[in-house]
Formats: sequence, structure tokens, C-alpha cells
Amino acid sequence: MRRPFVCSLLAAALPLAGCSQEAPEREPVEAQPSPATQDAGTPAAEPAPDPAAEEPDGAGGYSSAYTALDLEACRVTGESSEGASVDYACPGRGGIPLFVHLGDGRLDIDAGVDGEEFTTIGAFNELGERLEWRMKDGNPFAVIFRYRDVTPQSAGRTVIGVEKVGRPGAPGCRVAQIAGETPDANRVAREIADARAHDFRCGTDEMRVVGDAR
Repeated sequence: MRRPFVCSLLAAALPLAGCSQEAPEREPVEAQPSPATQDAGTPAAEPAPDPAAEEPDGAGGYSSAYTALDLEACRVTGESSEGASVDYACPGRGGIPLFVHLGDGRLDIDAGVDGEEFTTIGAFNELGERLEWRMKDGNPFAVIFRYRDVTPQSAGRTVIGVEKVGRPGAPGCRVAQIAGETPDANRVAREIADARAHDFRCGTDEMRVVGDAR
């Protein structure tokens, strides 16, 4: 199954506090990616790239592309007997796979390769349906996604996560988490991804947290 649940010390003391990281929160722009299909014993197919879903920034070769996230279109790769923990392999972008892990009512995302740490916010949560792939010269290097806090007292709180894309021998990790209420949170998330994800040293550098994003 999955790896240990990684949260900040504050989250350990207060169950509703989230895991630490610093990233701005902005809802990725809606796109129209093709839905993924799946075979019983094979990974879910990757959606065909949708040119309309790409947004060049026009500066420094940076751009964004968008894909849908639907766990029902993903392949289950592991599951506890009680169903409380589930691992999914999902279609990604440009040949880069996506891995989603459910544990104790909380979710984690890895891109590129499956990592060992389970990083999430402290509150029970679900994931938004759109992923934003941050790219440099067409090559994805970070994924921006949104958590929705589903606890009754959350009042619609959301948190934007910025995840570094991993590669064989060098899994990615959470670069930042940004409170959804942060002004222009999506732009903040992109700026953090562009400035930090490339050279971010997983296991050494500290995740950036913006606002109430744990």
C-alpha cells in the first residue's frame, strides 16, 4: 500500500490543520481534455492533448496545459481490505503518469514517478477535477491542483498544491501550498512553480506555505 502520512507538526497536534507547504492557491482554468479510458489490467489511457487547453505565457518559454482528473477513469493499483486506503494510476500529460493516493479520507498526488511520502492537508479533502501542468518549452515540470476541504466547518475552504514532477531515481514532492482565498491565488501558484520547482530539492528544501494552507 502507501507510505506514511506526512503533515506538519501542527497538523499532527490539530487534526484539521493541513500538511505544510507554501504555494499560492488559484483554481486552474477550465479546459476540455478528452476523457481517459481504462482496461482491466492496463493503465488508463492518456487524454489526447487539446490545443485549446494550452496557454502560452509568452515569456521565458513557460506555458500551461490542462487535463481532467477523474478517479473513476484511473486504474486501482492497490487497496486495503477495508477500502480505507486506495492507490490509483491515472492518465497524465505528455507521457508523464499521475499517481493519486487515498488514505484516511485524504488525498495525495505524485507526478512522473510514485513517491514514498504521503503529503496532504490535515482536513478531510477531495481533489478538484482540473489539473494544470506547468511547462517550460513544452516540457511539464510541475502540476498545480486544488484541494477542497470537506469538513462541515470548512465553509468552502480550498488549498492549491504545487507538486514537482519526478523522474526515475528522483521522485517529485510538494513545492508549495497556497490558501484558496489568497488574492490571485492561481497566479501565485504559477509564479512559485516557475521560480522553485525546477531546482527544488525534495527532502531538503522546505515547502512554501501561503495563508491557511495546511
